[in-house]
Amino acid sequence: MIRSYKEIAETGVGDLYDVQNAFDNVRAIFTLLLDRFPEDSAAYSLAELGTFEINDWTSKLFQWCECMENELDDANAQAQKAAPLTHYLLDQRSHDVAEAISAERKHATRWWSHLHELRRFNQLPEWVAADIGTDEERDHMLESWKAVNQALFGSDYLGNFQPYRGAAL
Repeated sequence: MIRSYKEIAETGVGDLYDVQNAFDNVRAIFTLLLDRFPEDSAAYSLAELGTFEINDWTSKLFQWCECMENELDDANAQAQKAAPLTHYLLDQRSHDVAEAISAERKHATRWWSHLHELRRFNQLPEWVAADIGTDEERDHMLESWKAVNQALFGSDYLGNFQPYRGAAL
């Protein structure tokens, strides 16, 4: 099953509200302990400490939930403004497009790797070596791929193609 980032974030916010409810239940237990034990007892002191801690975490959690809901609202508003994908990317052919793009990227990565090795071992002419097979070129290529993925599929996901920096030898 593949879920969008938005669906994952919405599930996360729901889970955070469930944690908020659990904190409320723990707070109720601490409140009960505060009512049952005398103020000079160890149990009262622990319940008081637990209440302070729960209140602190409840406040942080509430702020986080509000922040996430605002972000989701902004994402929903932005999605409403975005042009819908053309029909051919919504059916079986979108899989074919993704496979073709992946094959092209695998080919490009292979060539970049060869050129990178040739450049590292000074086997390219100097006029080529300055711009070919560099880490900066690969980073630029990955940014272009992200832009294509975002435009076609609504995601920056690059699969196995991730930025990296090789170790200097």
